[in-house]
Formats: sequence, C-alpha cells, structure tokens
Amino acid sequence: MSADGRAGAAGAAGRPSRRYLGKVGELAAAWGLAGRLERARHVLEAPSARRDWGQAWRDCLDSGVESDGRAALQAGRAWPGEKRILLHRELLKAGREGDRDATFLHECAHVLADRHHGLACRHGPLWRSVMVALGETPTVRHDIPYLSRRAHAAYVWACTACGESYPFLRRPRRRIRDCYCRRCGPRLGRLVETAPPPARPESAPLFDI
Repeated sequence: MSADGRAGAAGAAGRPSRRYLGKVGELAAAWGLAGRLERARHVLEAPSARRDWGQAWRDCLDSGVESDGRAALQAGRAWPGEKRILLHRELLKAGREGDRDATFLHECAHVLADRHHGLACRHGPLWRSVMVALGETPTVRHDIPYLSRRAHAAYVWACTACGESYPFLRRPRRRIRDCYCRRCGPRLGRLVETAPPPARPESAPLFDI
C-alpha cells in the first residue's frame, strides 16, 4: 500500500534486510489488537451471514510478519497465499503506533478475505467488508508523511506561477523545459527545479490507510 497507489522505489544499498517480527496472533496480543480481531470474527460470523471464518482466522493468526524499509512509499503488503505480511520498518518507531496498527489491520484484512473466499479480493467489496468488521475505514491509499513521495524526493520541480511542486524519487526522464504545471497549463505553468525538502522532525501520526 503506497502513498499514490504505486509500489515504492527500492531503497539505497546498505539498508537493513527484512526482519522477522513474529506471527499475527503474537503481535496482535502484544499491540493490543487481539480483541479487534476477535470481535471482527463475531461480526462476520453473525447468524445472518451463515459463514464459518474459522480456518481463515487460524490462517491469519498463523501468518508471519516481517519488517523492511526498501520500499520508500509502501506502508505494508500481504501475500495471503504464503500467509505472510510485510510492514515498513518506519512504522515500528515509537510514537507511530497508530500508523502501525492501521497498516497491520489493513494487511490482516487481505489475508482474511483472500483465505476465506479463495480468491484475490484486492481492495474490492469482500476485502472492504472485513475492514469494516475490524472497525477500520476501508481506504486504499495512505497519507503517512514520513512515507510520502515528498519526504523521499530526490528531485522537486515547482511551478513559477502557482508554486505547485512535483516531487520525484528518481531523476525524471523528460526534460523540465518540455513539461509544464498541470494546473496552470503550458502558457503560464513554467517549471523550475528546486531543492528537495529537508527531513522533517518527528510529528504526531497523520494517516489515511
């Protein structure tokens, strides 16, 4: 799950490799989320639903969770068929528990939906129903500042008319003089290259996952 719906770029060489954190059931208990998972199962197994989520739930709780930081913008990812979840290592820092928990539950919903229905539910209605049962808003793209395109920009172009900025993780292939601001158009929207923004200090979590 990335800030703009696309997979983030690979990180710089030398970053720590993936680290195993534990199983979903263990982490849910340690992070105070076990009750959320259990309540969601009761909601999904309500008499009107007439569905047994037991096997999917056991598969989810048995799924392994790892951390990594190579994808600059991707907060998390799930491989339901492999019973595996990946969280960005930046989510594990102190003060970011809200972002961590929301991403963790988002990926758990993928495992639950796919394992129960036996197909790739992606971000469709079957996955959304699990998110609602977990008490989460079923949105797809996050808005985590420290995992944003702007925070990791290596190059930034800005419009001389309106100031709109366009951050890039890598040097753009197109020449800046051949491009223009999408708001101001080709006549007024001349672009110039500016310095990437400085690293931001720690702040309160802001997310929409």
